[in-house]
Amino acid sequence: MKSKNAFVALFLVCLFLNEATYAQTRLGDAPRQKTKNSESFSLNGQIVDQENGKGIPYATLFVKDLNVGTSCNEDGYYELNLPQKDSYNIIIRSTGYTEKTINLSYSASPHQQDISLTKNTLDLNEVVVTGTRTEKTLANAPILTRVITSAQLMQNDFENIMDALEYTIPGLQFNNDPRGDNIRIQGLENKYILILVDGERLSTTPGGPIDFERLSMSNVKQIEVIKGAASALYGSSAIGMTINIITKTPERKLEGWAKTRYSRFNDLVMDASVGTAIKNITSQTLFYRNSYDGYDLTPESPQAYTKNPGKNMNIEQKLGWNNKGTKVTASGTLYFNEITNPKESTKNTHYKSDNKTLRTAVEQEIGRYNQLKASYYGDFYTRKTVFEKLDKSEKNATSHIQTIRLIDIYTPLDNLQTVFGGEYNWNKDYNEIQYGENLKTRKVNDINGFGQFDWQIIPLVNLIGGFRYTHHSVFGNAYSPKVNIMFSPGDWRIRGGYSRGFKAPDATELYSDFMMGSVSHNIGNPNLKPEKSNYFYLSSEYRLQKLNASIDIYQNSIDNKIQSAYVLVKDENGVESTEMRYSNVDKARIRGVELSADYYPVKQLYIHGSYAYTDAKNMKTNLQLKGNTRHAFSLNATYKEKIFKKDFSVSLAGHWSSSKINDAEETITDPDTGETTHVVTNNPQSAFSLWKLTVLCTPWKKGYMQVNVSGGIQNIFNYTDAEKFTTYDPGRRAFGSVTLKF
Repeated sequence: MKSKNAFVALFLVCLFLNEATYAQTRLGDAPRQKTKNSESFSLNGQIVDQENGKGIPYATLFVKDLNVGTSCNEDGYYELNLPQKDSYNIIIRSTGYTEKTINLSYSASPHQQDISLTKNTLDLNEVVVTGTRTEKTLANAPILTRVITSAQLMQNDFENIMDALEYTIPGLQFNNDPRGDNIRIQGLENKYILILVDGERLSTTPGGPIDFERLSMSNVKQIEVIKGAASALYGSSAIGMTINIITKTPERKLEGWAKTRYSRFNDLVMDASVGTAIKNITSQTLFYRNSYDGYDLTPESPQAYTKNPGKNMNIEQKLGWNNKGTKVTASGTLYFNEITNPKESTKNTHYKSDNKTLRTAVEQEIGRYNQLKASYYGDFYTRKTVFEKLDKSEKNATSHIQTIRLIDIYTPLDNLQTVFGGEYNWNKDYNEIQYGENLKTRKVNDINGFGQFDWQIIPLVNLIGGFRYTHHSVFGNAYSPKVNIMFSPGDWRIRGGYSRGFKAPDATELYSDFMMGSVSHNIGNPNLKPEKSNYFYLSSEYRLQKLNASIDIYQNSIDNKIQSAYVLVKDENGVESTEMRYSNVDKARIRGVELSADYYPVKQLYIHGSYAYTDAKNMKTNLQLKGNTRHAFSLNATYKEKIFKKDFSVSLAGHWSSSKINDAEETITDPDTGETTHVVTNNPQSAFSLWKLTVLCTPWKKGYMQVNVSGGIQNIFNYTDAEKFTTYDPGRRAFGSVTLKF
């Protein structure tokens, strides 16, 4: 209650500051702009496409000297109220167009200006936020960021978030097991990969993985991916990779979509949204439902499927209010999921889950230089056991996350911006069996303070430094510094940096005390140390209008890596048993090179390719990390054309991975001589590739209304592996979808 009261008090303070200190207008509110100079004039006109002269909807104008701006309406018209001064530098931006800066003189220029923009086939003006927690265009982000755009998501009609990531990020794979969908990349599993939605971390399922089924593809604006440690900004778990899923916000008076997608195994998706943006208020309601029959790669045992039948539903409401320098947003989500048993199963129980999320945030501009942000986020995941014969269910586990954060973005100079903040994270995990008989609920929390400065030293050099201090309720203090530098001569971007990451042990590793069937007794270790990493990278990027190519070289060293191991023990009576114990025994070193290129050989054809080489070594055993693939490649090509005056596109997406390493080391003792030898057994999983073909057509379009029809084939070459489960993909399957947008 104290935290909620504090948040309400902060909100009231922000409202007071809004009326007392407001001296400028946020982007998009030009008619209400105020300036210190009462003698002002109105600059207006239209932002148009240079090729066809049509207005560009919602293009933005930013007056760099005054730190004010506005956005166009749906026809490209704008109006700026400006003070009378000698000249202005105005930056004009729109997605898909080359950024343009113009200099206007008050005395020499007319007060009505139409401005044309040139289409850019490679959109490097895309705004990204993950690497710095502030808005940067993709070209000017000092931390190399990979972006999966909404156009790529639509043209490939990906099944879900997992599908989009696996086909786009080389070396990343999802494996399904009874615990859920597990990510693995560079020999690192779920716990080293931080998953965010709009900058907030998702709660894990009680088994450990993220439940990606609760995320609708249609509402994704873009997916941003940064590799390496990001703990200075995001805290624990941001060691191997950070994936930030950015969702959409309404921009028009009425907009939305309704989509139906169907594929093999009765996989049916129904997805809909309706949103509005009227004056300073936005609202969006979203609905998502998915049901499927599941599939089995081992038909010889029909009682258990590789993926069991299931269904899930997600309902979300988002609200926003933007008045002068104050912005308030809030959203709430309800998610329901149920995984049932195959018809042949003899089990009389199954699982169902529900998830509730609540997000609320206040942003307040204070004068010309400060932007204050306060937010609360709660994510509450609950899993229940359903007793089918009794027709009842009981809670067996929960995973709860709550975060309160306060950030101040201070911009005293055009070339200097700082970010300071504090954060409190509270985790509560309940498990009916996992933590022993006496204590079934475990709580941990951490308090954080962090800062970052972003300094454009000279036009060609951008320096970012940051630091986070964390006090964790279990392991104590942690320090996470970072430094990044970008040198940008002409069409080149050369980036380099260092960052330190940390990961706190989870509740299973610290406190578990339960029997894993007849296999072993799982025992946690409350004396575990947090895992820490040191990440170094150097990248070079070359960009032209039709080509964007980059090379990224990195090393990630992880200390105190937590490992589980089976230990044979004897009790006082000499009876042997097996225990699974956790300890800080490993040091891992991951080195790699990644090549990436985006290319438009002709206007209608887009090609993206990425290659990753990874050397992921356990420094104690000198073996590769289990599950690592040394070589991985991904390709995405889209050809767009008009046929009978209708928009068509054909997209081919594929990824290839070399054999997955599965080495093991054991000590063998000769019973006669007592001599011991170390033996390495090699049982790799085979190399494989998966390919996907998608055809998208827009048979009807009028204004903002359009119908999209897509169809294609997933896993074109029907690759499956029921022996070693290199992939859990069920094989070739056709799919189709119909979407109405308005």
